[in-house]
Formats: sequence, C-alpha cells, structure tokens
Amino acid sequence: MKTENISNSQFKSLIIMFILGTSLLISGDSQAMEDTWISLLIAMLIAIPLVFIYCKLILLFPGTTLFDILLKVYGKLLGKLFIIFYTLYFFHLGAIDIRNTTEYIQVVSFPETPQYVTAIFIGILSIYAINLGLSILSTWTKLTLPIIIAMIFTTFILAIPKFNISYIKPILYNGWKPVINSAYSLLTFPFAETVIFIVFFGYLNNKKDTTKIYISSILIGGFLLLIAALRNILLLGFPNLSKIYFPSHYATSLINIHGFIQRIEIIISINLILASFTKVAVCLYASSIGVSKIFNFRNFKKTSILLCILMIILSLLLYKSTMGMFEFINIYKYYVIPFQFVIPILTFIIAKIRRKSIQGIE
Repeated sequence: MKTENISNSQFKSLIIMFILGTSLLISGDSQAMEDTWISLLIAMLIAIPLVFIYCKLILLFPGTTLFDILLKVYGKLLGKLFIIFYTLYFFHLGAIDIRNTTEYIQVVSFPETPQYVTAIFIGILSIYAINLGLSILSTWTKLTLPIIIAMIFTTFILAIPKFNISYIKPILYNGWKPVINSAYSLLTFPFAETVIFIVFFGYLNNKKDTTKIYISSILIGGFLLLIAALRNILLLGFPNLSKIYFPSHYATSLINIHGFIQRIEIIISINLILASFTKVAVCLYASSIGVSKIFNFRNFKKTSILLCILMIILSLLLYKSTMGMFEFINIYKYYVIPFQFVIPILTFIIAKIRRKSIQGIE
C-alpha cells in the first residue's frame, strides 16, 4: 500500500511537532486561570487511554489508513460517508491552523500585511512538503524539533529571575470545576487532534511500536506545553494572561538579561511558525488522501494544490477578527466530539465484535 517508510524517531518527531503546532501560538481555555498547569496534566492523563484506543484500532488493521478502516468496518456506503466527514474535519482543521498562524503574524509582526499573503506562503510550503513525501516531512521535523525544544527550555531558564511564584497561588482557589472544564478543552486541542495520525501509521517501519510511539509523543508534547504554560503563568500571571492573545510571544519579550539577551521573541516566533506549518502540512496531507479515497484517485498528491487553495480561502473566511478566532475555541471543543471520541471508539468496538467477519483483520 505504501511506498514510503518512516522510522520510529521520525514519526515521534512529527506527532510532537503537530501537538506543539498552534498550541504554542495561542492561549487556550483560561477558565482554570493559575491552575491551567493542573488542567494540562489532567488532559495528558485522559489523553493516554484515548490514544491507547487509537493504537488498538491501528493494530487491528496493520498497514492501512483510517479511511481504509472505515470502509472495512462500516461497508462502502456508510464507510464513505464517514470518510467524507473526516476529510472535511481535517480540511477544516488545516484552515483553522492557517488562520491561527496568519493572525499571529499579522498581530505581532506585520499589521499592515494582508493575511492572504502569509497564507499563500504557508500553502506553497505545505504543497511542496506533500509532494516531497511524508518521510521527508518527518525528517524535517526531526531536525527542527530539537531547536524548538531547546528554545522552550532556554526561555524558561532565562525567565527564572523574573518569575513571580505568587502567580500560581492559591492552588485550586476556585475549586475543581474550572480545572476540569479547561482540561477537557486542552484534551480536544491539541491532544485528541492526533486522531489524524491514524491516517499515517501505515507508513511506520516497525508497526509493533505503535502504542509506544503514540503515547510517548503525547507525554513529551504535553510536557513541553507544560513548561511553556508555567513560564507564561509565572511571568505574566492572571488575569493579565487571559487578556493576551499570544502569551508565549509577549512572555518571551519580557526576558532581558542585563540588556545583553533581549528581543528573543523574534527567534521564538520563527520556531512557532515552523511548528504551525507542520500541523498545516499534516492536515493538508490527510485531507488529500481522504479526497483520493472518496473519488478513487490513484495519486492523492495531485489534489493537494486545489485543496490548499480552498483551505486558504476558508481560513480567510472563518473569523471576522482575532477575538472571533478565540471565541471559536468554546465551540470547537463540542464540534470535535464525533471525530475525536465517538467514531474512533465506536469503530474499535464494532471491529472487535466483528473481528472474524471483517476481511483483513488479523
């Protein structure tokens, strides 16, 4: 089925970069306020059993994509309907990621530059990445990820002199309810979004390591987000943090070591944009495969150009303002329930029940 093979380390880098993606750019649900770091830990813990189900589903159908699994489990008619739903979801997710990135670039760097300009450049890079292949994209993330990780830890260390420990106190002052609500939001964005990788696990060299790779990627990506979140909270505090659209950028701009080390938010911005581009490319890749399955195209890469153009157009139409973009987060956590939870879990249950009757299941 596949002509490409990806090593464990490459695939892990790709998933981690996807998790970081736009999650490093924008602030998530801030209901938990100073307890957001607790919500992040809870989201990571809940993500593990969910991802474990994803892994079991993948291992039931080794060497296939999510779309192939849907066809085998639900048949041609209902299976194709689910493929359409997932293709639209991945397409929409890609458009959201483009808009998040272009909004960030416009707000913090180029307020006079139309968003479609930066969106076109992101689109061109994404099309180029898809045509090179997933193995090249994974290799690129393997080379880039260490730089992003180094910058996250470096900024955390450099910011320590400006940390205010009182900003994370009192712990659980508002109780568990806002913490749990924020944990669910963080679960849907970004951890459960990794459902998209069910499309790509057929590329993996050693499929026996699927569970290990998936779960370790969630933990590493979550830990990096935790470090960034603690840095932002300890530097900015609440309610200030909840009023800032792009906290990582503003927090790192405060770092100033004796006038010698300063203005490092420019470097941070470049790293964040690289991570966001990876997420866009993965979404475009998955939606291109979905379209090829729907229309029985042999070469899914040929559809990527048209899909990318449509994705850019949709990204420009999604929101009227930056505020509208952040308001959508409250809708997004409900909108994704079928794609991230209901369909994968239901598919796994049906596949287990009908294991003997479904061809291709080992």
